[in-house]
Amino acid sequence: MTDFKIKNKTLPCKTLECKLCNKIYKRPSGLKKHKKIIQDLNTIKPSIYILPEKAIEETRQMLVYHIKEKLKQNSRHVGNVSVTISGTKNQFFGIFKGYIHNYFPKSGTYKCIFKGADAYSTLAYILKDENWGVKYFLQHQKTFVLFYLPSTNSNNQDSSGII
Repeated sequence: MTDFKIKNKTLPCKTLECKLCNKIYKRPSGLKKHKKIIQDLNTIKPSIYILPEKAIEETRQMLVYHIKEKLKQNSRHVGNVSVTISGTKNQFFGIFKGYIHNYFPKSGTYKCIFKGADAYSTLAYILKDENWGVKYFLQHQKTFVLFYLPSTNSNNQDSSGII
């Protein structure tokens, strides 16, 4: 809860926040507009061709391959890793329709946000691969994608992944 002071009076103000991107709005109409934009982004436009399932599956496999290529065995490579893959809007919508959160017209890029305890399983569902974020090495070693750490301190925020 945030407080605003007006002429020596303190008025409580309920914060309106998008749970995915943590953007805060002053008015309910702003949050409603934000949600409407997200809904519109996840609607297939006439300019987008719906690909056959086989083509979408190949794109999923390519994406999983590139994610695993970014996972390194050495502990020096711990930290945030970005995975960027060129593809068409058709491929992106084929995989991530329903999970698109933002669009940037200047660069022509879309953004999806996955965070919280269910982030890994959500991507496993989208990518149709339970081991999409695990890479195995010799001698029973593995590296993996980690989205969420249960916090012992309530002030900690959960990690998020942005695609």
